[in-house]
Amino acid sequence: MKKTQQRSVKGSYSGMNSKVGDLLVNRLLPGSQVYAVGPFVFLDHLYPTEQKAKTPTLPSGKFAHPHRGIATFSYIFTGALEHFDSHGGHGIVEAGGAQWMKAGNGVVHDEHNSPEFQQTGGILHSLQFWINLPAKNKAEAPDYLALQPSDIPEIELPDHAGTLRVVIGSIGDKQSPVKTYSDQFLYHVVLQPKSKFTLAMPAGQEAAAFVPLDEVSINGSDYGKSEVIFFRNEEGETELINKNTHAVDLILFGGERYAEPIVAEGPFVMNNRNEIAQAYKDFFDGRYGEIDYKKLSGQV
Repeated sequence: MKKTQQRSVKGSYSGMNSKVGDLLVNRLLPGSQVYAVGPFVFLDHLYPTEQKAKTPTLPSGKFAHPHRGIATFSYIFTGALEHFDSHGGHGIVEAGGAQWMKAGNGVVHDEHNSPEFQQTGGILHSLQFWINLPAKNKAEAPDYLALQPSDIPEIELPDHAGTLRVVIGSIGDKQSPVKTYSDQFLYHVVLQPKSKFTLAMPAGQEAAAFVPLDEVSINGSDYGKSEVIFFRNEEGETELINKNTHAVDLILFGGERYAEPIVAEGPFVMNNRNEIAQAYKDFFDGRYGEIDYKKLSGQV
């Protein structure tokens, strides 16, 4: 029997620390070697951070900020986040869920610990991706989806090796409810102790893996502790092995290469410099609107 080829790793990156408000994050995309993976042009890893219990308050708007030309995607390992935006999007999502927001032609958004999580405190641990939109979709109206944990399809892996959650895209007959505008995927794999799983990786799609905490062996080499691994664009399998005596998390993501020009500045990702200038102008002219925190939270 012919042995299946493994999809080779072309490099890895441990990221660079950056402050976002009071939080410390690891900035992994764009990186020193790879600017984007399919449509994914940005990845921040919020390290597990203890949030002290306090009296819940509405956001002040201090950290509200604009986006244009992308979809933002926050995936929550632990904790709970509340989303507000100027297009009327609002939702609360707990661990295992996600916040998806299509910025389209411009929106202001704000994410904070949910009121209940503020009251109880605990460990906040999450990821934020920016997913680049095709040029035609950058001009569309904003949209929002609160993806609850139960909304995400989950597959049991063979030999009791763990689970695979189809967070974005599809696998087999499982389809995520997240809207996509190109061929893309994001899977959350949980590997049980002393277990392994092999996933076929089709040619023609850029792909990467992210290991948030404990080490995972990927095609024979160990990676972990907030590290992103980039695969060569070739057909082959990816072998994942958990050598630990406890379960570990792993994120696999990617998709078809973004073929249009990419020009990014600040919170905007467009296709040319003129569009970046227009994005700033429209924001400063107030065309993205304002967030009505009281109305969205039901306090009016």
